[in-house]
Amino acid sequence: MRVIPTSQYFMKKNKSGLTILFLLFLLIVPVFVSDAVTIPNPLRYGTFPELIHAVVSFIRNVALIIAPIIFITAGLMYYFAGGDPEKAKTATNLIKWAVIGLVIILIANGITAVIKDIMGVEDVVFILNFFGA
Repeated sequence: MRVIPTSQYFMKKNKSGLTILFLLFLLIVPVFVSDAVTIPNPLRYGTFPELIHAVVSFIRNVALIIAPIIFITAGLMYYFAGGDPEKAKTATNLIKWAVIGLVIILIANGITAVIKDIMGVEDVVFILNFFGA
């Protein structure tokens, strides 16, 4: 039978007790300093819907910049296919998927406006800023 020295026994017991005290300290301290410490909002948006609108607008703007580049690239691929049906098919597929993506991006705000109308949400900022106004 192994005998544990009393100093090691109390160290093991005290570690769990100290952990509990530390966690209680972490829970109680914010109550007393909540008025003294304020964390400023690092974003320039005050509400979550405004943040979502900004992210969606950014994605839409990037897609509207990239779409003409994809169309020009696909047109050049088709032009330089040189009668190769595989290259022409690749260019046609690129144009097809670019059009599908562009349509989805353009109707995304309309779909969210319809959903908000059905749900009765009156967030005018989201609907009015469809074209970045």
